[in-house]
Amino acid sequence: MSSDFILVPGPLVRASSWEPTAGHLRAAGHRVQVPDVLAHHDTPPSWSTWTSHLLEHMTSADAPFVVGHSSASVLAAELATKLPVKGVIIVDGEVPPSQGAASPVRPALHEHIKAIAGADGTLPIWSRWFAGDARRLSLVGLDILASDPVAFARFEAELPRMHVGWFEDTIKLANWDHVRAGFIQTSPIYDHAFAEAQRRGWPVTRLQGTHLHPALQPAETADAIISMSRQLARSGPQ
Repeated sequence: MSSDFILVPGPLVRASSWEPTAGHLRAAGHRVQVPDVLAHHDTPPSWSTWTSHLLEHMTSADAPFVVGHSSASVLAAELATKLPVKGVIIVDGEVPPSQGAASPVRPALHEHIKAIAGADGTLPIWSRWFAGDARRLSLVGLDILASDPVAFARFEAELPRMHVGWFEDTIKLANWDHVRAGFIQTSPIYDHAFAEAQRRGWPVTRLQGTHLHPALQPAETADAIISMSRQLARSGPQ
C-alpha cells in the first residue's frame, strides 16, 4: 500500500540531502515531497517561521508521514500540529519536547557555533564546522562525501551561510503527544535521542551508518522509513 511522505531537511542543508532516499521511496510506489525552503529565499528565514515557509511550498497530501532529519525533527513535530498526519518519523535528530520552546541545536553545539563564528557573527558553512575533528567528520559522513570531490563541491555550494544570532531563536511547540512517532538512528551522535525515544515508548530502529545516511545509504534509509511507517500505521492512535 502506498503512502504519502514529506521529507523535511534541516535548515543547514538542502533538499538534495534527502533526494536519494526520496528516489527510492518513489520507486517503491510512494508519493514524496521534499520542500526546499532555501530554494525560495536569498537569506535563511528565521527558525521560528521556518515551518510556515515549509507549508507554503508543500502540496496537499493524504494524511502524510512527516519525516524530519537532524534539526528538522522539531520542524516535523510542528508540522504535525498544523496538518492531519499519520505520524512523525525522526531520522538521526533530537527528540523534541512534548510542548514548549525548542531550539535549533543542543546547548553544547550552540557553544561550539559561537566559538567558530567570525567577528561579524557569520558562520562557516555547516560542512566546515568540524574541520580538523576527524572523528566528528567520520560520524557525520562528511569524509565519505568528500571522497568524491565533484559531488562534495556541489553539496557545499548549496549550503547556506548562517549567522550565529539565528540560533538564539526558538519554536514554541504546541502539544504533540497525541501524534504517533518513531525514531530511526543512523549515527552514534544520537545515542541520547535513541534512549529518549525508547523512554517515550516509541518504536525505534538503529542503522549502522553516519548522520548523512539519507544521502549516502538511501536504499537502507528508505526501507527503514517504510518499515517504521507501517509500524506506526498498525499502532493506532496514541
